[in-house]
Amino acid sequence: MTPFRSTPAGYVATWEPVEREVLARVARDVAGLLSADSGLPDDATEAEVAFTGVARVPRDPAVQRLLPDAHREDAEAAAEFRHLTQTDLAAGKVARLHAFAETVDPSTEPVTDAGDGDQVLVARDDAQDFAAALTDVRLVLAERLGLDDDADVEHLHTEVLAGLGPEQDEDDLDPADDDPDDDEGAAMDAEQRVYWGGVFVAAGFAQESLMDELLADLRARRSAG
Repeated sequence: MTPFRSTPAGYVATWEPVEREVLARVARDVAGLLSADSGLPDDATEAEVAFTGVARVPRDPAVQRLLPDAHREDAEAAAEFRHLTQTDLAAGKVARLHAFAETVDPSTEPVTDAGDGDQVLVARDDAQDFAAALTDVRLVLAERLGLDDDADVEHLHTEVLAGLGPEQDEDDLDPADDDPDDDEGAAMDAEQRVYWGGVFVAAGFAQESLMDELLADLRARRSAG
């Protein structure tokens, strides 16, 4: 995976086919989890559910990270805010996650061979939503991996680098065998943690490089104006 760079066509990076496949699948899994635990239908779109339904307090800690209480010290105010906003917020997140998956999935998006991988092109108008979808993916993975602070994230980076070293071949880890939601609440074994940690790190790398380019473009426009 290469960092995103700004081009006249949009923001471009090179991802390996397996990176595209895995991140697309994880984004769709997060969308399904969010839909189910917030009370949205599995195939909901933002337009279909806007201002409809009754907000449900998520039970899954990962979904709680996506839809946190707005007022931690006032339960009544938090419940009212959730009732007024959660359906639209959840629907918007689900729509972004599916759009992200459509953009990166090699089975649905035409592949442009970039030599060392496939080219991922993010239109300028879609870049913020693309980055937001990566944020939501990382929040769910952080919960599953038990990441509570920056120290936990730094330790995970060390684990991932060590786990993908000479003694372990990343091709030995089949993503189909390592769904973090298969046995919710159970501790991941070492290989699963390294695998999903690698997905977390890759998503963070993509998100950070895209945001860097977005901010650079914003500063350039302000300077020009």
